[in-house]
Amino acid sequence: MAQQSLRKEEALGLAVAIAAHAGLVAFLLLKPPAPPAPRPERITVTLSDEVGLTSAAPSPAADAAPDTGPEVGEPAPEPSPAPPPPKPEPQVVPKPQPTAVPAPQPKPQPKPQPTVAAKPVVPVKPVVKPAPVKPAPAKPVAAPARPTAAAPAAKPAAKPGASRFADAFNKGIPGATGKTPTQNPPAATIGPAVRSALAGAISRQLKPKWVAPQGMEAEKLVTILAWDLNPDGTLAGSPRVVRQDGITEANRAQAQRHAEQAVRAVRLAAPFNLPSEYYPAWKRIAEFRFDRRLSQ
Repeated sequence: MAQQSLRKEEALGLAVAIAAHAGLVAFLLLKPPAPPAPRPERITVTLSDEVGLTSAAPSPAADAAPDTGPEVGEPAPEPSPAPPPPKPEPQVVPKPQPTAVPAPQPKPQPKPQPTVAAKPVVPVKPVVKPAPVKPAPAKPVAAPARPTAAAPAAKPAAKPGASRFADAFNKGIPGATGKTPTQNPPAATIGPAVRSALAGAISRQLKPKWVAPQGMEAEKLVTILAWDLNPDGTLAGSPRVVRQDGITEANRAQAQRHAEQAVRAVRLAAPFNLPSEYYPAWKRIAEFRFDRRLSQ
């Protein structure tokens, strides 16, 4: 009995497995096929014939800043001026001292001899005159003191809070006299990179205003416009249709509408916000492309 019950359970499980596999195969066979993936849109590549034959880099001969590094902290006090050199002392010339003349001494009178027996006469010694006093030698005149050379001005002390950061960047351009940091002047010529940036700026301002018409094969239509601008970005005249491309028999009815929408987008986007220093590059837009990609 146990063997028969096990066989019944196995048979039931096998039947359930077969039914599940049959249902899965039927679902896969009856499932509708998935729609094919959309084909990617074509990418239009424009080859520019403009090359930088002339240098569009800023002039390296700009007024550069002197070779002084940045300093941190409060400004140091101004150094005290060097003391003036001492004035030379006036030369003192000693006055000649008068020679002392000795007063004449009176000659001694001979004493009267007593009347006595004659004695040998004792010769009187002559009086020796004192030697004349020699004048004191004049003191040597002291040479005028030479002015001492002014000591070199001491270097200003480092500003409080300063670090050695300035020493690492003090190697600037020797002989430079600029007062402010170097600011590169605008390039002498407008290169392709500047023109590409201007075209991108114009596209970003036209994109919200451009609405491409809908219809059969309308995505193939391309309208090329040209217009002039004033220095403030406003239109200098009406936009002009240069040409239209991609016209077929199916979308010919939409071509005129396509051109009108392009002109309308230009009028709504004006005045354009473009850098004034590059006005010679955007004062006349010779060719601008309006297609379906501009509205995406």
